[in-house]
This record gives sequence, structure tokens and C-alpha cells, in this order.
Amino acid sequence: MNLTLSSPGGGSRDITGLMASWTWSGDKSAISRQLSGEIAYVEDSGLPVPVLGDQVELTDGGEKLFQGVILQRKLGSEDHTLSFTSYDYGFYLQRNDGTYKFTNAAPEAITTTACGDYNIPVASLPSTGVQLRRKFAGVKLNQIITTAWSLGGEKTGKSYAIRYTPSGLLVKERGAGASSLVLKAGSNLMDAATTEDATQMVNSVAIYDQDGSFLRRVGDQETQKLYGVMERHLTQRKDRAADADSSAKKILEDGQLQKTVTVNVLGDPTLLAGETVVVRESRTGLSGVFWIEADVHTWKRNNYYTRLTLNCRNVMASASAGSEWEG
Repeated sequence: MNLTLSSPGGGSRDITGLMASWTWSGDKSAISRQLSGEIAYVEDSGLPVPVLGDQVELTDGGEKLFQGVILQRKLGSEDHTLSFTSYDYGFYLQRNDGTYKFTNAAPEAITTTACGDYNIPVASLPSTGVQLRRKFAGVKLNQIITTAWSLGGEKTGKSYAIRYTPSGLLVKERGAGASSLVLKAGSNLMDAATTEDATQMVNSVAIYDQDGSFLRRVGDQETQKLYGVMERHLTQRKDRAADADSSAKKILEDGQLQKTVTVNVLGDPTLLAGETVVVRESRTGLSGVFWIEADVHTWKRNNYYTRLTLNCRNVMASASAGSEWEG
């Protein structure tokens, strides 16, 4: 692994050997990834000093894994290291608003428009065949994009991973593949812990018409008896009962009991949020395919390890910004 520091005025330098430690991380709820590190600092030594606006690039055998801009740094009066945090260009989707009215636009078209208006490159987008009518007024671009793919997923029945890469914004269908890395105790799996959480559960959905009159209710009576009723409300548009039922079904699926697993493994740069792994750990009984919700890659003292947050269910990041419109 190599880290390169570049300044806007030109010139770059390999700083790998000067780094005390660094982490590269991402989360399914955030499109952008970030890299934070601590670099040796001695005043007037001639060593490179990262400043705001400098670029950081992480490569592995010539393959670019990360490219971002330093937007935070910290140095204490007695410190011998300077800490910094850089963000890839997906960060600017969080820092810019968009105002749009889309008429029969696919999620991929909405994404291309939002990124194009701010010169944010797009690497790859799947084709959905879905048409959306949505308006957004002063909404963050990342929320616009996540909403488009959330709504698209409700119609296609698929889940999508959205993340920024050095080639641009990447959206891909979340699915288990034959190439999923196997994490196994006694091999690359160091330790694992499991958490079960019912606080975000949704086990009932009430559907109303556009006048606010109750139409019907769907839910899971078994979990209601165990954990109590946790209900969401939906508005059904005229002659759109099937769409409302499909949305209710997805809400119930996404609102099931959350079972997450945190594992520490030997470092592997392919372990990224949105991908899948196969876990085999006999002591805790963990076995099966898990989706990566968040990843943290750490390099320190010539060691490289990765911490993953896993979910046994294929749930994408969701948002519901903006509103439908009749224009």
C-alpha cells in the first residue's frame, strides 16, 4: 500500500514511510469514503506537511483505491504527529443542494443529472426500467440519489449499493456472488461479536387514501405480540393499490429484527460496504452469507487489519426526500 500527497500548485510525494497510522473507511449510509491518518511532524524539518486542499491518493500495486481532498487537520503545540482527514469527491454530493422536477425519469437518469450539474463523474449505473415522478426543493444531492434508488428498489424488488470510487459514482445491485470472500476462524477471521436490535422495527403498516381515510392494515402479528406494535403510515394514490401494497411489503421487510455482526479480520481492500462475505465461525454459530454495512481498514506498525459491520439481511441505505408531483 502507498500513500501519495499532492498539492494544488503541483508536486507530489510518497508519504507512506512517514505515516504513524491511517484508516480508510466507508458506510452504506454515506456515499463518500474517507481516509484519516497521522503523519510525522517536526517543525522546519523539510518533511511534507499536509494542508487543507491537498490531495491524498491510496494505491495498491498501482491500483488506485482512494483519491480525496484534505478538509480537516489537527496539530497540537507539543505533538510530533499531524492528523488529517481527507474525503473523496462523493463528499460534494453531501455538500451541495439540488432543486429539480423529474417527469418519468429513471433512477439512473436522476443520478446522471444530479452528478452532471456539479461535474461529479459517474463510473457505472444499472438500468432499472423504472419511471419516477419526483420533485426536490433544496435537497442534498446524496439524498436525491439515495431516494431515487430507494424508490427504484421498491419497484424492481432489488437492493442497490451506492458508493464513490476513484473512477466516479458507482451504483450496483446488492447481491451474493460466487466470488464473496470466506471469513473463517483460524484463518483470516480474528474475532466476532453479534448484536440483536428491535428498536428500529416496523411490524405494522397502515394504508390511507389521499383524503386521509383508512383503507387497510398489514403487519406481522407474531412480532407485534413479542415486541409491541411499531407502525408506519402510507398514502395510497388513486388507482395505485398495488404500488401501496408493494411499498408496505418492503417497509415490513426492511423493518425486521436487526441482527448485526462485528468482525475483525486480516486486511483485505476488497472488503467494502455493499459487498458480501461468507462467515464460518463455529464458536458463536455464525454461518452464512452476510452483507457488509460498514468497513474500517487500518494500517499501523506495519500491520493491516479490517473491521466490518455485517448484516444477515440485504438492506440498502434508504431515503425519502422530495415528493411526488402531478405536473
